[in-house]
Amino acid sequence: MSERTAAVVVGGFVENVIAITADHILADGEIEYTEAAPAGIGWTYDGTGFIPPQPFPSWVLNDYVWHPPTPMPIHGNAYWWDEDTLTWQPAD
Repeated sequence: MSERTAAVVVGGFVENVIAITADHILADGEIEYTEAAPAGIGWTYDGTGFIPPQPFPSWVLNDYVWHPPTPMPIHGNAYWWDEDTLTWQPAD
């Protein structure tokens, strides 16, 4: 028996992510399989794909991925997003 990952979707929201065997039967509309795309508890399912929660109010969704208003610097350092200034700050 092979296992599949499935998201339990209720009202468009992921309530649980489970591993099920191929012979496990659930009611129609109770699960959405997630082999091609990840899902997590609290994510939204729009009928096509899974959307993670918005990390910050300023970030925009594009192709199921949230993007900051400015790209993170790529200087090899760690950064964190400062929503108050809408800038990336170096981690200490």
